Amino acid sequence: MTATPASATPLPHRIDGMRPDAPARAPFGPYAVGRETLRLSNPDVVNAVALETGQGPARYDRPMTLSLFYPARGPVEPSPMDSLLRDGTTRFQLLGQSAEGAPVADGGAGFPLIIISHGWPGNRFLLSHLTENLASKGYVVAALDHTDSTYDDQREVFCTLVHRPVDLHFALDTLGEMAADCSHPVLSRTTTGRVGVIGYSMGGYGVLAAQGGLLSPAALANVPEAFAEALTTYTTAADSPDPALEPDPRIAAMISIAPWGRQVGLWESAGLARIATPLMVVGGSEDDVSGYEAGIRQIWKDCSGTDRALLTFDNARHNAAAPIGPPAEALTEHPEHGWLPYEHYADPVWDSTRMHNIMQHHATGFFDHYIRGQTDVPDLAAAAAEERILGTRFEFLAAGG
Repeated sequence: MTATPASATPLPHRIDGMRPDAPARAPFGPYAVGRETLRLSNPDVVNAVALETGQGPARYDRPMTLSLFYPARGPVEPSPMDSLLRDGTTRFQLLGQSAEGAPVADGGAGFPLIIISHGWPGNRFLLSHLTENLASKGYVVAALDHTDSTYDDQREVFCTLVHRPVDLHFALDTLGEMAADCSHPVLSRTTTGRVGVIGYSMGGYGVLAAQGGLLSPAALANVPEAFAEALTTYTTAADSPDPALEPDPRIAAMISIAPWGRQVGLWESAGLARIATPLMVVGGSEDDVSGYEAGIRQIWKDCSGTDRALLTFDNARHNAAAPIGPPAEALTEHPEHGWLPYEHYADPVWDSTRMHNIMQHHATGFFDHYIRGQTDVPDLAAAAAEERILGTRFEFLAAGG
């Protein structure tokens, strides 16, 4: 593979590709897109890094950075987003439809909220192709940076297990309070009565845990002692589950892309059966990280307490549908470790834009039906009967099945 010359300055990486064969609900919507960065702090929570290192306070004020992508008054001049590559050191730019600080559109009855949670590691721009697309269709999308799980501050995976559901509930609570306060220009036009959540990989784990999924007690036998103690209330054996794992009634629909953990016994059927929120599980049939038959597909089967769909990208691996396509900077080998960051973004079989367009199509229909209640958009059962997108399978199981 040809490396990018050191003297070259790559153009911003485009995230708004739309193929001529994109499915019907994939194209961008009627709104221009704005974005804004918020920096929040969740007070007095467990400090998982202290569990890992044995140093520092047991509890701390946990920082969170998020970007709001929102419907804006157009036209706007899109502005680049500064991001960080998977190597944790290389900076690059993304460019799509959004403009920093663009004036928010008149929301009428209000724009519903969607929260997006990245993988481990990742950042708030990893799924920005989907984030901007949904914002153009009248959603306010909050894309989170999870502390201790981003490219430049990645810690042990056990830190992520502890914090993901806590982060999601904190983000929803805080954004809900800001929306009710009516003082923030964007959030004053945001509705939080019916909310959507999307998570990828460890983010997929997080949305399941945040909406009631409980872990297998047996899985804690393979977890370091300090973390096992912290995760005990996350299991089906807990006398009273951690409040961070109690379903939030405001969350009306959830998408879990390549959710991690079932393939290593982290989840069990009894814990996943507690989930009652309409669910779409997404994955590649050759997922080499979360597993497919024993991982992603088994999670779909085990979530028997709700109606749920499984969108499968045949022959795709772990990067199915979620990450941005590989930027030019990802084509240069890491100088110390000799691996290509490219592998973090690309699929060896599928075209990234094709996967993105299919994901945009399904996510739009899913949220329009379950959050907005649009009757002209099929529910999961009808979509499974109607959808025939080449290279994918869309399957449905009803609650109790």
